[in-house]
Amino acid sequence: MFKIKKKQQLFKKIELPQKVYLGEKILPKIKEVIREYKNPLVVTGKKTSKIAGNKVSKLVAGDKLIVSKSDYFNINKVIDKAKQGYDVIIGVGGGSVMDVAKYSASKLKIDYIAVPTNSSNDGIASPIASIKGKKRESLKAVTPISIIADTYIIKKSPKIFFRAGFGDAIGKYTAVKDWNLGRIIKKEYYGDYASSLSEMISKIVMNNSIEIGKKTDRGINILMEALISSGAAMGIAGNSRPASGSEHKFSHALDEIAEKPALHGFQVGVGTIIMSYLHGANWRRVKQALQSAKCPTTAKQLGMDSDTVLNALMKAKEIRPERYTIIEHINFDKRVARDALETTGVI
Repeated sequence: MFKIKKKQQLFKKIELPQKVYLGEKILPKIKEVIREYKNPLVVTGKKTSKIAGNKVSKLVAGDKLIVSKSDYFNINKVIDKAKQGYDVIIGVGGGSVMDVAKYSASKLKIDYIAVPTNSSNDGIASPIASIKGKKRESLKAVTPISIIADTYIIKKSPKIFFRAGFGDAIGKYTAVKDWNLGRIIKKEYYGDYASSLSEMISKIVMNNSIEIGKKTDRGINILMEALISSGAAMGIAGNSRPASGSEHKFSHALDEIAEKPALHGFQVGVGTIIMSYLHGANWRRVKQALQSAKCPTTAKQLGMDSDTVLNALMKAKEIRPERYTIIEHINFDKRVARDALETTGVI
């Protein structure tokens, strides 16, 4: 008698923020969000503490802890403090602060609330934390239960952060193309909705590159919505595939070998030009949009020489080799790399 095997039921857990507040002078909304918690811990940076961390700490009547980098030393510092009876972590600051806060919350299995002070990257709503160990790692963390994005505070941050955020957002253009290659070649999971959302993000920011570069009120709102939506796309997919591909590998390689790496979003933007060319996509449109937003498009503008950028492009294949992208797909060697950099005007 043959036994009939039951078909395995496939499922995934989709994590999205329950409440997102976006607008001017809405920081006091944090009091509504933390009503169900008894003992909040505010994690912030030295500078961001003065910008918003101190105010949030007063609003929630919670203790405050200063962190400096997104590394395991600072994570352990937060975990040791939070073990003293805190039931929610509120991250107030930029990408590094949020990475430490969200990863610490995930290890402690407590909720996390995000209060961004700038718009330099898409880590605002992302369940992924970028942590520096012996090398930089992208680790599964926790999605914020709520986001309080006060544009009155965010608009006061330097324009450089908005432009970096634009570079990170435009990177979705090639990330989705890489993800589709993984679907075709490696038969990996590919989410139609998450990928469509990421494609829309890159299209919308490219269409509004001038306003974002000028930091107009409309440009700020568009960029913030795009960055929050990127985090949502990752939450839906259950990984960073909709938001991070070969352009991010290039940026992480630069982080490892450049004497002085540029802002993450700037490196991703330049990487998107290069990878668009390798994909046979419209790299000229990407480059034009970056120029309109006043973002770097060359090695010189990143503050790097040609050899550093070329070496990083070659090293990019070593970054997360399990993630299939265009640089794994084509016959990628130094000749191809140099041709891509020269043709696109990066070097």
